[in-house]
Amino acid sequence: MKITHIAEKINLNQVMDISVDVHKDNLNFFFAADSREYTDICSNRTDVIQRRIIKYQNIAKEHGMNNLRIICEPTGQYQNSLLSTARRNGCLTCYVNAESVKKFRVVETNDTGKTDIKDPRVISTLAKLNKVIKHRMIGEDYLMLRKLGKIYDETDVEIVRLKGRLSKLLVELFCDYSFKKDFLYSASGLALIEKYGCNPYRIVKSGFNKFSKTMKRAAPRIQTKTLKRLFEDAQSSVLNELPPGYIEVLQQRFYQLFQDYLRHDKRKEDIVRKMIEILEKLREKDPNIPPPTLGVISAKNLARLLGETGPLYDFSNWRKLMRYFGLNIRMRQSGKYQGQYKITKKGRPLGRKVLDNIILPLVKKGCLYGDYYREKKEKEKRPGNKAMTIVIRNFLKKFYGWYKSGEAFNYKRFFNSESRYLKAA
Repeated sequence: MKITHIAEKINLNQVMDISVDVHKDNLNFFFAADSREYTDICSNRTDVIQRRIIKYQNIAKEHGMNNLRIICEPTGQYQNSLLSTARRNGCLTCYVNAESVKKFRVVETNDTGKTDIKDPRVISTLAKLNKVIKHRMIGEDYLMLRKLGKIYDETDVEIVRLKGRLSKLLVELFCDYSFKKDFLYSASGLALIEKYGCNPYRIVKSGFNKFSKTMKRAAPRIQTKTLKRLFEDAQSSVLNELPPGYIEVLQQRFYQLFQDYLRHDKRKEDIVRKMIEILEKLREKDPNIPPPTLGVISAKNLARLLGETGPLYDFSNWRKLMRYFGLNIRMRQSGKYQGQYKITKKGRPLGRKVLDNIILPLVKKGCLYGDYYREKKEKEKRPGNKAMTIVIRNFLKKFYGWYKSGEAFNYKRFFNSESRYLKAA
């Protein structure tokens, strides 16, 4: 026989639930008190919402209620005014899962239709069943980290896009360029862009001796064999004999895209610097936050991860943190049927991307998760993506334990249970 302890729930007898269907321009309200049901609609403006909440608080008092609980679906940013205004007025706030609302609508109304009148009633029923999600207030520093992390990701995506466009343009301008893509962003590649704009016609026109001297002044460590190879590539490329006006257009566009790349790259550096400053402030307030550790996690990645998790003390156990990231396991089993187990991917997609970036260098041979990853992939015959997911789940669980312990990183403890570690000690 299995016995499970049920967690004590907050007494909501003296709290009136206000269910809200949120739209960009309007809010649809529904609530019940005694034998009466109330429906209302107002514009999604802070001053209007303020007046509505005060009005509903008065109705709640008339029916012997002490407070309001505002419940809605997360809708991007459109619910922010509602929830922040509710908080300022001392109300409780929480979410309901949008997928739950969609599926429960069929149960509640016995049809698949959707209207702005039906949804608040469905939200109200889910609230009565206590199928609500906590509305977290993560504080200014964590809020800044989260936003900076998102801006960093957007900037990084834009840099990748610009690099792709530069590579495509380079094929047209310098068709026989034989170096790898990374060369263009090294000291030698930057010198080539600064002095010649990657224009093979200008390189050939200057002659090898002048080209070599100019490049060595701009990039002193460039090798002679590299210069010879560049010059040979340029000589081969000019045989295409593109029209001079067209070459000028290509070179001008190349400069424009490269300036955009440099601007975004500088922005990324500024964002990282700001994130690390905030991380240091957070570590002063909460000493349990692990320090950046060589071979485990860098300051940049630690700041990005904390921006996604928010305060780690909000999570009572590692399973809740796993669910928050959408890394909890979804099982499919009925009778003799045994389906595949997969992660739900319901939580924070950017958080999973950050974890991917943290883990990728750690699964290399000789690194922290090198042996563990190969054991999953080679011995247990797991596909690469599943092996990576296992490693990510393991790291997140261990990271939470690392935070709760408040101790320095210990490699021997990292891969051993407490009992095995104490026995070995």
